[in-house]
Formats: sequence, structure tokens, C-alpha cells
Amino acid sequence: MKIAKRILLIGLAFALTALAGCKSGPKVNINEMENKGSSMGVPTPDWIKNYTASGITAVQSQPQFKDKYCVIGEESGVNKQFVLTWADNFSAQQRIGAMLRTTIVSEYQARVQGSAQSTGGANSSSAQGAGSGEYNQQIDNIINAIVNVSYSGAQRDSDWWSLRRRYDPDQKDVFTDEYTAYVMYTIPKAELNRQVAQALTTSVAKDSVLYDITISMAQQILQNGLAQWGAE
Repeated sequence: MKIAKRILLIGLAFALTALAGCKSGPKVNINEMENKGSSMGVPTPDWIKNYTASGITAVQSQPQFKDKYCVIGEESGVNKQFVLTWADNFSAQQRIGAMLRTTIVSEYQARVQGSAQSTGGANSSSAQGAGSGEYNQQIDNIINAIVNVSYSGAQRDSDWWSLRRRYDPDQKDVFTDEYTAYVMYTIPKAELNRQVAQALTTSVAKDSVLYDITISMAQQILQNGLAQWGAE
């Protein structure tokens, strides 16, 4: 009984020490010093508020973007001119390619694994083959072809920049200032769905082990769109 009490007291002591360590950690406050609308008295747009608070999914869910995909680029730095120049030169093409890579690779992996398990069970040679070099190489070849397509229809919708200061409230003379630029493009969902579906169907050979899966994915994109778009 005494041993149990001693263990309990030791555990309590460790817990109190951990809590004390958390409380003594550095505190950081963030203040927005200025932004694109400061001089003109223009409020921060909703898409920026939603994006900085909850990510692109929150922007995509706004009613005005119901029929469009949103593509947002972001860059930070201590030099204002650097981030503004970056914003001026930002192209949606690279960002679209990155989003397609993430979305379609995940879908391929899920479908290949599901197909292997349905035909032979989770421990079958087919299921093991779903993660094999053959499958991975073919997926890579298809994805590389898709992301290198020049997708049309993207329009620059808006841009914004802000200057934020990070500091410890107990040491206000020690701070870091950073500029962040944001650029948003939009592209009609139906237009991009059609282009991605076409890119899929033209990038897979008929004798490929991925042919049926790829055609099914293309059909689903035409009907339902890119379901995971913006989830990253």
C-alpha cells in the first residue's frame, strides 16, 4: 500500500512539473500592423479571413464559389517588395498541378488497394501487388502526364497582403515583422473537370493494369468533380 502511494505521489510530482513547464513556455502575440486595405480603409475580405483561420476548404465552401474551384498561393518574407513581386508573378498552373497530384494519387492508391482486396483478400498476392513497383511506376507516369497539362480557364480573382508582428508580451521590444502575400485564382468546376477527365483518359494505355480504374475515375470526375479538392 505504501509503495502504491509513493508511486502515486511521484506521478503527481511529474505531472505538476510538466504543467509548470508548459506555463513557463514562451508566449507569442501576433498583431497585424497593416495590410493592402489600410490606406484606403478597405476591410479584409472574407476569403482571406476564412483562409487564414481554416484553410482553403473554408474558402471553397463560400456560396459564391459553389461552381468554381479556388486556387490560393501564399508567400511570406521580411521584404515587402519580394512578396509583392512573387504575387505579381504567381501562376495558378503550378498550384493546380500540385493539387491534382495529391488528389489523384490518393484516389489511385485507394482504388487499387480496394480492387486487390475485393478480388483476393487483404493478404493475397494481388493486394500485395497493389503497392508494388509496377503499379507505382504506372501511377507516377500517369500523374506526371496530368500535372504537365496546361489547364485553361483559371482567372485571377483577388490578392492581398498583410504585415504581422510577432512578439512576446513580456518583451515587447523583441519582435519579428513578416509580410505575407496571398493570391487567389478561380476556375469553373465543369471546365476543369472536363480537362482533367480528358487528361486521365489520354494518359493511360488500353493494356495498362490501371486502365479500367483510370476510366472509372475520369467518369466520376465528370459527374461529381474532384471531391477532395482543397482538403489538403
